[in-house]
Amino acid sequence: MRRFYQESWQGIPFTSFSHISFFRLADSRFYSTFYEALFRRYKSWDDLPGLWRKNKDKSADWIGRQIDAIVAAGAETPPKVLSIGSGVGYMEKTLLQKRPDIELHVNEPSTVGMKWIRKLIPADRIYIGAPTLCIPPDLTFDLIYLSAVDYGIRTRELTRLLEQLTAQLAPHGEMLCISASLLQEDSFVGALVNSLKNVIRGMLHYTGIRRQQFWGWRRTQKEYRRLFSQAGLRDIADGTLDDGFDSYWIRGVPAPKSGQETDSQAQKTP
Repeated sequence: MRRFYQESWQGIPFTSFSHISFFRLADSRFYSTFYEALFRRYKSWDDLPGLWRKNKDKSADWIGRQIDAIVAAGAETPPKVLSIGSGVGYMEKTLLQKRPDIELHVNEPSTVGMKWIRKLIPADRIYIGAPTLCIPPDLTFDLIYLSAVDYGIRTRELTRLLEQLTAQLAPHGEMLCISASLLQEDSFVGALVNSLKNVIRGMLHYTGIRRQQFWGWRRTQKEYRRLFSQAGLRDIADGTLDDGFDSYWIRGVPAPKSGQETDSQAQKTP
C-alpha cells in the first residue's frame, strides 16, 4: 500500500476552492467544498467531461451484467442494489436508465454531492454519512458496490466496512469493488523510489511550486483479495475492466450461513 496525491479533479484545481494538505487526508468537508465548486462549473451531468462520461457508461454497463447474473442465480426481483460513495451519481443515473427495474439505494458522506441524483432516487433510499452509521442494518441487498472510493478509506476502516456490508448481502448477493487506484507492484525498490518521490513532492508542495492534496492509498491485488477474504467473502474473482480507465475490479459472495444452501457464483462470466 502506498500514498498518492492529487492536484485537481474534473478539471477543477483544488487550490481554487480549498486549503489543501500534503499530510491530512481529504475529508467530508473537503469533498463538500469540491462539489460546491463542481456545481458552479457544471450545470448537469451532460456538462461533465465527455471522455469521463463515456468511460463511466462502460462501467455501468458492466455492473448491469453483474446484476443480470445475480438475478439468474436466484435473487428476488426487483434486485436491490446499494452504491457506496456514489459521488455526483452519474454512474447511478446511467445504471437506472439501463436497468429501470432495479431498486437502487445510494450512500455518500456529504449531502452536497447528491444534488442531481436526488431527482431520480426516493429520499428513503439515500443515506448520508458513514455507511456503518447511516444504513439500516436490517436491510439486505443483492449487489453492493464501491466504485472508486476505496482509495480514500484507511485499511482498518475499509475492513470493518466490508465486514458490515457483507452481513447485509442477500443469500445470492455479491460484493463488488471497482478501483481506480490499483498498485501494480510493491517491491522494496519500488517503495524506496516512491518514498523519494514523496519527499520531492513534499518540497514542491511547501515551496508553493506544486501544491498537492493527500488523496489516499494505492493497494495491490494481493491486498484487495486479503481484504475481501477477511470480510467473510468467498469465490473471490478479480480482473481489469475495458472502461478506458483500466479499472481493477474484485468481487465475492458471502459464505452461506449454517443450514443455508446457495448456488456458487464462481463461474459467472465477467
